[in-house]
Amino acid sequence: MEPRTPRQIEVLYYETRAECELKVLYFTHCCAKKDDSLRDTGRRVSPLELYLATPTQRFMRRCIETGMEWAIFSDKHAFVFPKDNIEWYEKDPNTLSPAEKEGLFTEAYEVLKNYDLVCFYYNPGRLHTVYRELVNDMKKRGINIREITHLNDILPR
Repeated sequence: MEPRTPRQIEVLYYETRAECELKVLYFTHCCAKKDDSLRDTGRRVSPLELYLATPTQRFMRRCIETGMEWAIFSDKHAFVFPKDNIEWYEKDPNTLSPAEKEGLFTEAYEVLKNYDLVCFYYNPGRLHTVYRELVNDMKKRGINIREITHLNDILPR
């Protein structure tokens, strides 16, 4: 490696610092397995309490451990962030009308356009077509979205 001048080091420092300051969001899709004790109670809880599927729980915990911003893409609410409290709901992605899907995708875009990088975590063997359509739609709209399939791809800052 060739020696660097002080100016080269300064440029490298600021380029690296800028990369570290990117606004990044990790998200995954919602799951059918929810805390049934909340059904019909009207009680509003965080996504950590509502979504009980093991992969979803592991995703949320990994994001918390690494200090990364995260959300769940809901078939009813679009994005649900950790501080959002929502009621138990049932919404199968197979039942989304074209208008509902368009509305969710528009809401998703309005959220994701505020991030420099978005990382979508999913299991390739169990990805519903609605979420594939969401990712493709976001890419067409210019969202910088990276697909990840391993929890270890969620890196700490």
